[in-house]
Amino acid sequence: MNARLIARFRGRVQGVGFRATVLHHARGLNVNGFVRNEIDGDVLLDADGPKSDLKELLDRIQSRPAGTIEDSIITWTDSLDRSSGFGIR
Repeated sequence: MNARLIARFRGRVQGVGFRATVLHHARGLNVNGFVRNEIDGDVLLDADGPKSDLKELLDRIQSRPAGTIEDSIITWTDSLDRSSGFGIR
């Protein structure tokens, strides 16, 4: 079953390779979407795919982050059924 994951990561997550690390962790998983820096210093992850792959992506990010995650806000919603791949914006 596909789902949509929206996650905001707070802490020292900009300027430390965090987005590139998320992209690396997403490789090999069936996820589509993007990761981007936000103006307030957070990093936003917006991804669609099988819930098991999205959970695996979160586990990878949280167990091997670049930078320091002080807090994260995780939201699960219905999938947008995107098929554009995964990238950095």
